[in-house]
Amino acid sequence: MQKKFFFLKIFFFLIAFVGCSDLFENPIPFPGYLDTQEEPQYDLTNDAVTSQENSPGELQKGNISSLFEIEQQYKKDCHKIEYFFCPPSLFLDEIWEFQLITDTCKDPEEIVYKGPCEQKFECDPSNTQLEKIVCLYDEDVVGLKDKWCDKGKWKFGECQSCEAEICDGIDNDCDGEIDENQPLKVCFNDCGLGDLICFQGEEICYAPEPEEEICDYIDNDCDGLIDEDQKNVCGNCGTVPEETCDGFEFCNGGNWVGCSAQQPIPEFCDGLDNDCDGEVDEDLDCLCTLQMVGALIPCMEPPLECGMGYKTCECLNDECTEFGVTPCYAACSYNPSLAIDGVCDMVKGIITDEVCNNHDENCNGEIDENLTKVCYTGDPQTMNVGICVPGMMVCEAGAFGSYYEQLNGEQVFIPDYCYGEVLPADSDDCNGEDDNCDGIIDDGKELVDTDILFIIDASGSMNDEIEAVMIALNQFAESYKDEDVIKWSLLMGPFRDSFSGPNQYNVLISNLVPFSDFVASFSSIPVLGWSNKEAMHDLLYLSIYNLVPFGNLPHQIDVLGYGYPMGNDTYTLIPDVQDFEINWRNDSNKVIILASDEFMDSHLKMFGDLSNWSSIYDEWITEQDILDVLTGTINLKIYPFSTNATKNTLNSGFEIYATQSGGEWFKLTNNPAEMYENLMTIIGENACQ
Repeated sequence: MQKKFFFLKIFFFLIAFVGCSDLFENPIPFPGYLDTQEEPQYDLTNDAVTSQENSPGELQKGNISSLFEIEQQYKKDCHKIEYFFCPPSLFLDEIWEFQLITDTCKDPEEIVYKGPCEQKFECDPSNTQLEKIVCLYDEDVVGLKDKWCDKGKWKFGECQSCEAEICDGIDNDCDGEIDENQPLKVCFNDCGLGDLICFQGEEICYAPEPEEEICDYIDNDCDGLIDEDQKNVCGNCGTVPEETCDGFEFCNGGNWVGCSAQQPIPEFCDGLDNDCDGEVDEDLDCLCTLQMVGALIPCMEPPLECGMGYKTCECLNDECTEFGVTPCYAACSYNPSLAIDGVCDMVKGIITDEVCNNHDENCNGEIDENLTKVCYTGDPQTMNVGICVPGMMVCEAGAFGSYYEQLNGEQVFIPDYCYGEVLPADSDDCNGEDDNCDGIIDDGKELVDTDILFIIDASGSMNDEIEAVMIALNQFAESYKDEDVIKWSLLMGPFRDSFSGPNQYNVLISNLVPFSDFVASFSSIPVLGWSNKEAMHDLLYLSIYNLVPFGNLPHQIDVLGYGYPMGNDTYTLIPDVQDFEINWRNDSNKVIILASDEFMDSHLKMFGDLSNWSSIYDEWITEQDILDVLTGTINLKIYPFSTNATKNTLNSGFEIYATQSGGEWFKLTNNPAEMYENLMTIIGENACQ
């Protein structure tokens, strides 16, 4: 782990170094400085925004009535939110990240927001335990203040002077003892009264516990119902008695008439089978029944102001065929012995632990304070498997959710929004991680020896695209595990010694080394200036010439060179053309990634005598020269990234090399998320088998 972190720090340093050059518009890409983009306003004429039936999620909820709700649904359906690591400062050790939001409902996908760099975490967001730390209340008085982790950031309460001791595992009165001399208190649970005892910083209620319900006319499981699912068809406990004649009929004119037995009547809430159909109180919402009259029901609702109280069922008529529930009041209103000092405050209930219901259970004047819970919206079987981890929600006004920060800085609470969760990816990238959280790393595939060469156009117009490549590589470094299997190389140019310097040159910065060394090689990237002689044909030809027999080359290396006048400029290659060779491994899969926004071009010429520029006898490396070499190679695929304009241009396009080698052409992008996805596709096709 330390080795990996060391490599990452080197990588961050070198990206910052490159950022100091003219390659980037910003002089130093330090955290917080990353250019941000404001998310555009919604087009209210677009059916996908204004029409529920045409929205991406095919909204069918009748309660969506505001533009805000429609916008939130559009974001949920179409906005893919991802986080990428920023090029960090030279002066800080923290790892920073920025948010990237892509609109996947547009074709092609569009970046709608690129956030500023922010420190990833100050603390563990899953640790919600409240701490007490020492503080200075005033010049002479020491106190305590709260410290807690809120969404990965430390939060602090106000400094409070030492106070009366309470049961919380903290020395509240600052006497060196914890939770001492706690009085015995009365507590309630669903089953009734008990003793509230302080044990290891927590108040534990020792009261009767729920038991399995049996038919004994007692609420054994303390759910407010008596003998539920236990009574027989007659509504009583025990076996059904044998049917006997309990009515009288009279014979009149040869017919039995005038039965005096009880006749069926409409069902009502009394715990009896009034309509004689074998079911009790069916199809009725019976909070109260005849058997529940006088029973106490726990409650936390007005007029009770805080804590837990009770309400009871009572008859509303003399026959007790109609029932009602009394208001919610403190327990002492039913049992005067529970009154404090003989005084019963009917609206102050028994103090209990705070729960998320918009009520002050602990009677401290705050509602739903410091309540959090773990959340996860994916398949429960994937939680804590592979990369998948749960998030956190906070309680607000009786509902769990999370806050969402809008572009204007306003915090909006969204119920059921799970902040910080990591859900399964659509696919399992070949990176040594279980990305789709199915318990199988890389879908059971293994990395095989693979050599990857980047040939990147370093001209000034490629600034944003090069930054996207660097961020994608940085993201890859976070999860990459095996340095012995994949080797990396970087060939880049053209560069200038200065903005208006006469010499332009390409340079082999890294020649197939482990990833950490590849990252460190960025330290050799020179200070950049504007250049205009992109020789992608030359660099590609020189990169693959040693993959075929020497005699099969269209042009021998010993006759190629740049030693001829180019006006006021000179053009060179580092190392020299005759010393240039990519050290491909014999049995490896070989990958070349080309990236340029210009046409394929060449400046190499063929000489009879390299020391005499006038001995030139042929010009340029052509498309056909490269295709001739490719026909003799094995295990080599080329993946060009270019503009649409340079995709299929005759003799100077890019896609033909992907087609000839079995690779794939990609559209050049400055979107780091898209670049990372493309990179993982290439690695998965070649290095993961």
